[in-house]
Amino acid sequence: MKNSFVIVLLIFLSATLTNAQTPEDALRYSSVLFSGTARFNGLSGAFGAVGADFSTLATNPAGIGLYTASEMTFTLAPTVGSSASAYNGMSATDNRVNLGVGNFGAIFSLSPYKKNKDNAVRAINIGIGFNRQNDFNNNVTIHGVNNQNSLMQSYVNTLNANKTPEGSVMDNYPFDIGLAQAAYLIGYDPDTKSYFCDAPNGGVIQDKTIQTNGSMNEFDLSAGANIMDKLYIGMTVGIPTINYYEHSVYTETRADDRITNFQSLTYRSDLHTNGTGVNFKFGMIYKPAAWVRFGASIHTPTWYPNMRDQWATSMQSRFSDSTSWSALYYSPAGTYNYQLTTPFRAMGSIAFIIGHYGLVSADYEYLNYAQARFNSAGDSYSDVNSQIRTSYQSAGNIRVGTEWRVADFRIRGGFAYFSNPYQLKTNNSERYQVSGGLGYREKHFFADLSYVWTTMNQNYYLYDATMVNPAAITYHTNSLLATIGFRF
Repeated sequence: MKNSFVIVLLIFLSATLTNAQTPEDALRYSSVLFSGTARFNGLSGAFGAVGADFSTLATNPAGIGLYTASEMTFTLAPTVGSSASAYNGMSATDNRVNLGVGNFGAIFSLSPYKKNKDNAVRAINIGIGFNRQNDFNNNVTIHGVNNQNSLMQSYVNTLNANKTPEGSVMDNYPFDIGLAQAAYLIGYDPDTKSYFCDAPNGGVIQDKTIQTNGSMNEFDLSAGANIMDKLYIGMTVGIPTINYYEHSVYTETRADDRITNFQSLTYRSDLHTNGTGVNFKFGMIYKPAAWVRFGASIHTPTWYPNMRDQWATSMQSRFSDSTSWSALYYSPAGTYNYQLTTPFRAMGSIAFIIGHYGLVSADYEYLNYAQARFNSAGDSYSDVNSQIRTSYQSAGNIRVGTEWRVADFRIRGGFAYFSNPYQLKTNNSERYQVSGGLGYREKHFFADLSYVWTTMNQNYYLYDATMVNPAAITYHTNSLLATIGFRF
């Protein structure tokens, strides 16, 4: 029961802006979905043993060894994200449209030993460019009535539990509770030396909108070799960049006439996180026979030495006693620099090649989300790192795909399953993906089009998880990817 409380509390913390990083932040940047070209996505990323696609630079760099010609690719990836929430018996929906770039890059096939077939190294290839790894664009709306408590009462509970002196609230909580006190949402009784609010027992309509945007993109520099047309090896130096923006607006409006004075509150928060990291990937593909290939790769932990958070909040209150009046207060601008290390991951793959007709492939990816770590020269992250270890677990992700050839055309399909990163069943972030696509290929040109549908469920707590029911949120993502490429 204690561990269950820890996890729900962490989810609550992720919904509140403070100057401290949370386990949910580590999870967000450790979850790499691997996008890229339309062909790669058409097979749901099951390319670890297939190779010869630019996206494999980010998954199994040995795939670069299967290229027999130089190539350039560019992918557009418009996405429609939608969400549906259910909170205290009420529902709400929202959506967002984003036009992104899936990949851009080039492969240079050197093949210095074409004329001498006795050389073990048949080709050396180099790749450079970027692949999208995660898309943060989405909108969420939560709506419901709370007849048990309010955000104000959760603030009161915190102050009373910590016996916070009346004059130090703003110093201790400048981004949330201090603003609420300044906006007259929290009062203090000097006789009992305790805090109080106008809606201790709820009777409020609660709404929250969360707008997120940004992405994780990785610049990849790879080299690979073909050895005897049997063994393919490769390595990638990956330089991922994070840009994450979150704007949220939380409101409470009086729904019960028994509440006096208080009319409404509006709490706004803005967060921008950015950082650049580095990792190394090593891979191999072995082809014992023309009809089967085996692949394996390992990814070192990604180290982000220069993560930076910038945030600000505001609180507005409205009251109606003898007259109607309001108050508005802004927090100072917050900023913090720190380091983040995301987990090591390993992949195993198999592909069956059915002559010139098609292929069937599968990938298995292992990582342990509990290995993520925060660090800072001027601060200790022992508590939050301990929470990461006790909240998350190892995960196994599966990707399966197929491609079939009809003259110069290709027909593709795929499925992917991303397992739950949480240790206990208090929350579940399993993700499912279904994809399909078409392609056209000739000697010097190719074009691919794919559609990817992704769904995930997650619980979201508006504030203290011991006080409120979770909002059950279902996310759907619809992506259409279009790739054009040229061989030379």
